[in-house]
Amino acid sequence: QCAHLQLQCNQQEAELRRRELQTNKLKERLSQMTDRHREKGPALRLMLERREAELREAMKLRHSLTTLLHALRVNMEQDVAQDGDKRLDQSEEVLGEHVTGGVVQSWRKVQRLLQSILSETIAGTDQEKLLAQLEAELKESQHLVRLQQQMLQDSLASPIPSELTDSYFLEEWERLQARWAELNHMRRTFERERQSFTDAAIRLSREDFEQQKACLLKQQYLCDSPPFNKGAPNSRRESTALPSSSELGAAPVAELHQRGRVQTPSTPELYSALNLTYNY
Repeated sequence: QCAHLQLQCNQQEAELRRRELQTNKLKERLSQMTDRHREKGPALRLMLERREAELREAMKLRHSLTTLLHALRVNMEQDVAQDGDKRLDQSEEVLGEHVTGGVVQSWRKVQRLLQSILSETIAGTDQEKLLAQLEAELKESQHLVRLQQQMLQDSLASPIPSELTDSYFLEEWERLQARWAELNHMRRTFERERQSFTDAAIRLSREDFEQQKACLLKQQYLCDSPPFNKGAPNSRRESTALPSSSELGAAPVAELHQRGRVQTPSTPELYSALNLTYNY
């Protein structure tokens, strides 16, 4: 009995393995079918466009051929009628109008009237046949288009297998990571440029301050030099009227303070300090 149970267990395990293989094969086939339908979508659209273009070309060619055949048939009938008219004219000339009694002329009038009526009826029937054929081809093409659209919608509306959802999420995550890295790179670049502009503004402000300081020291030195003090012992009035060296030295200081604090450099100055080209 144990051997029998062991045999049944082995058989069931083999059956389970076989069914697992079948399910795996079915899953692979299902994924292949979905991929195939997705790949066939643009191909079907392209084939449909080509088919419509071929149908239009065929309709134009058929119309041109029918008009050509109709013109050839009319020309042949005219040639035959002209030959018959020539023979009748010759016979009438030989016999004389007093013998025929104007039968030829009457027959020509009747023949012209019959030709006009027949040409109108033939043209009407040919146009009706051509229109009916074109309508049938148009209906067939529309039916084919509807079938292809339905197949395409069915293939696109099929649910995504669970095996592919993880891959879609992973692809989206990688795209987001790439976008985040790009934004970080742009932010670092902006920070570097802003720091460069700040350093350039500080450097220009310091240079301006040093220039003003040098100018102030130069003026103070010139005011304190001996040539400005030669006229003091000659005339007291002039000495009292003229400002002293301390006053002259204090004037540029006040003027420097009145000029204001360190000015912020303009955009062209910043670009020139950074050795960049500025487009006005």
